[in-house]
Amino acid sequence: MSPSLKSEVEPVLVAVDFTADAVRLALADLDGELLLREAYPLPALPDEAAWAHEVGGRISTAFAHDGQKRSALAIAVACPGTVDPLTGRMKQSTGQEEWNGLAVVEALRRHIDAPIVALNRLHAALRGEAEHGAARGVTDAIYITLRGTPDAAIMTSSRIVSGATSRAGALPSVPILDAAEALGGDALSRTARQIAELAAFLDPAVLILDGVEAHLIPLLPTLQDLLDEIARGPRVVVSTLGEHAAILGALHAAEIVAFEGERRA
Repeated sequence: MSPSLKSEVEPVLVAVDFTADAVRLALADLDGELLLREAYPLPALPDEAAWAHEVGGRISTAFAHDGQKRSALAIAVACPGTVDPLTGRMKQSTGQEEWNGLAVVEALRRHIDAPIVALNRLHAALRGEAEHGAARGVTDAIYITLRGTPDAAIMTSSRIVSGATSRAGALPSVPILDAAEALGGDALSRTARQIAELAAFLDPAVLILDGVEAHLIPLLPTLQDLLDEIARGPRVVVSTLGEHAAILGALHAAEIVAFEGERRA
């Protein structure tokens, strides 16, 4: 590459996916080709300023990766909790408790001047599966994680459902599972029954499960048999993308934001 081309600033799409103790970061060019994908541990971040400094700093460092100069065309952030889609604020965090009320979009905009969107990381994971994984080619799907507090994301007619309070997909009746123990007995029966009732009501083409192997191995056939009995139609599968689903979904969200910005310009 010539020095003159090397000095040009390259616009990129930025995706961030963070949990209580880790952050994933991805950059892609305007064709969606991945340029960088990295993961880092997250320390305790007691306030909004600390969070923005840590995450914004990671993004800025990534812009200079391999000596290239880059700028954000759009940024999408997958958040561990309930997100207000209008304000980009995390209303309730399932990560660090100090992040309740975290103004994700506003905090990052103080460091980086670009269009930014924040979304629930389960919604991002379902977007990822719809673009690149188990929900590709279908318009109606449910994505359920059994890691930690059970939670779900719902897509109907190719649209992610947020609900009136952005809490659609909560599964309060599904038991919280011990990751170190195999799923069986009453916990298996209750988990399968609650998920089957949700699927029977929403009638998705595919029901995607994410979780530890000790839970998924007994649950998949039990749940599929139950669905075939009470609501034949939904196909039960394991997440294709696993831990990468949310970051790839966030990247797709950044692409949409960038496109919308160009269309309004």
